[in-house]
Amino acid sequence: MILVDISEPAKILELLQQGVPATTAPLNQNKIADYFFPNYDGKKIQFGRVQAGELVGDIDSMEDEFRRYYDSADETNQIIEGLISPTRLYMKEASADIHSIGEERMSGGSQPSSRDLGAKIFTYPVHPSGFIEHGHSFTTSRMSELYAWIYRLSQLGIYTYYTLNWEETARFLMTVYRNEQKPPEQHTTFKRIYRPKIHIKTEKDMTPTELEEYKFIKSLLFISSAYNLGIGEVKARAIAGSFYNIMDLSIASVSELASVEGIGDKTARRILSALGRNI
Repeated sequence: MILVDISEPAKILELLQQGVPATTAPLNQNKIADYFFPNYDGKKIQFGRVQAGELVGDIDSMEDEFRRYYDSADETNQIIEGLISPTRLYMKEASADIHSIGEERMSGGSQPSSRDLGAKIFTYPVHPSGFIEHGHSFTTSRMSELYAWIYRLSQLGIYTYYTLNWEETARFLMTVYRNEQKPPEQHTTFKRIYRPKIHIKTEKDMTPTELEEYKFIKSLLFISSAYNLGIGEVKARAIAGSFYNIMDLSIASVSELASVEGIGDKTARRILSALGRNI
């Protein structure tokens, strides 16, 4: 079920409820972002939603929110609604005249220089009907600063998604929720060209400890590939960091394996079953 903060628009909740189980809860009061749900393996996922103009007008406030919410889920993301542009946007009418959105009529004019590009940030709300509302310009932040901020968030594991309006936000959340309820073997994206990768020194350069870990990780990746367990390099390394070898792993309890970061109860049971355990 998707939990929706009580301060979020009722129209988003209503649209979500047409396709997935959803209800309201005082999430923000409990240091959780605007939307929260577990996935198939019990991994906790949260999304913060912000209007483009609100974000650009006060990035510091959004960053403060992330600080409050960050530890409340295994995965934190943000959704930015509306359009953000380094230049003012214009709409061309059937008469071929150019009108700025909510601005004065223009009949041409020079293009901004590369030096000026991004000196201001322009944001525009977009109605579900497709109508682009009057925009706002901001001079307190440069576009390059916004790019850098979003990039640095991604390095911390906070990913940014863009939607035009509340309706698209609801449909995006609905799609992500449904996708996250699938077991790993049902995900087909990238499978045609993806192969488990392991970046490590060659065996002849390894210490005995490194060699044992390498063999353990490689075994986990092969088992995952054979039984469609959805275990990649990151999860394999996490398991190798908690157990000594395949034998040690095979006698672990479900709760011990499920406590490894990124491994939930269902995945733990599937791994142990693949190792011959009657779970």
